[in-house]
Amino acid sequence: MAKLTIKRDSQFANKMRSYTVFLNGEEIGKIKNGETFNYILEPGENTLYLQIDWCKSKEHSFQVTSVEEEHVFQCGSRLKGWKVFLASTSLEQEDVFVYLEKNK
Repeated sequence: MAKLTIKRDSQFANKMRSYTVFLNGEEIGKIKNGETFNYILEPGENTLYLQIDWCKSKEHSFQVTSVEEEHVFQCGSRLKGWKVFLASTSLEQEDVFVYLEKNK
């Protein structure tokens, strides 16, 4: 079966909180700080994003055409180091408080 893998950075920002994983608009699980999330994918077009409270990542669309495929993503917060102090100004910006990127 095709596989979805999401690797979350271990970071201070949101350390004690989980990101909710949405595939095709449906909640399919949660990913904690430093964890790896795995999910079996069905063939077809998919849309993936993460959310914590009202903050969400960019949506990524991808096609599953083979049962041998693995789609790997990296996630975390762009608020690292001194940027953590900018959290209150970043809450409404997509892809800052929580990001999701497809690995190449």
